[in-house]
Amino acid sequence: MSEKRPAPDYVTGPVTQVLRIASLLGIVALTAYVLVRYPSLPDVVPTHFDFRGEPDAFGSRSSLLWLVGVMTGLGALVAWLSTKPNLFNYPGEITEANAQRLYREGERMMVWVLAGLAVVYLGVCLQILADAGATVVIVGLVLLLGSTLAGIVRLVIAETPN
Repeated sequence: MSEKRPAPDYVTGPVTQVLRIASLLGIVALTAYVLVRYPSLPDVVPTHFDFRGEPDAFGSRSSLLWLVGVMTGLGALVAWLSTKPNLFNYPGEITEANAQRLYREGERMMVWVLAGLAVVYLGVCLQILADAGATVVIVGLVLLLGSTLAGIVRLVIAETPN
């Protein structure tokens, strides 16, 4: 049974707008950078790293094309989805009274997830291309986890009447 939800009519905040655009631009810039560097990369590149950030598996440089494709596609999907908060699954019932608050918090959560994804992508690129970036990956993962947990808490709060 599909439920009819109210259409979003709230105004997206400026921080959310800027963060969405900056994250997308960061992902696009990283993708462009990897593609420009691709011809000059060695035939074998690191493909996995241990907890210290040391490479412990290697593969062909074409594996970078998979990374670029997946991260760019995932970033575009999350960015697009963040503009469609009425499509999300929410922890409770959506009513006329709480829909706009829930939609706003859902959008915010997805945009912060997008930012975390961009930071993880940066860290992975740094590890592969510059033998650095383990800390950046960890920061990105913490941002992903933190934005998801904080977003869920904010959704539960937004569900309750004012």
